[in-house]
Amino acid sequence: MNIMLLFHIIVTAVGGYMAAAGMKMKKTGEISPLLLAEEELKKCKNKKNFISFIYWKEVVLGVVMSVVGLLGLVNELVMELGKLKYVELLVFLAVFFWFWRELGAARDKYLSKF
Repeated sequence: MNIMLLFHIIVTAVGGYMAAAGMKMKKTGEISPLLLAEEELKKCKNKKNFISFIYWKEVVLGVVMSVVGLLGLVNELVMELGKLKYVELLVFLAVFFWFWRELGAARDKYLSKF
């Protein structure tokens, strides 16, 4: 079995799940367990503002992951994407590190230290 094919399927699925979890978080007003551990959830000072700050960023990361996964599947199954695969990797890494930084900022701002 082609391991990269399986990897791209997983990246696509996880991206879709993250985008859906971000939208669900906005709709239900409950913080996604993908973002915070159970003990961190208890430290959240203002769930509504935390969700407003981070939900759309989680959706963006999820969509980018799904697109990268789908492009990887196209590269594996349909046609060689050439240098585009390096561009997609750079875009994914940029969005991932941006989200990581924003999640850290949200933790600092909305989670109590004690």
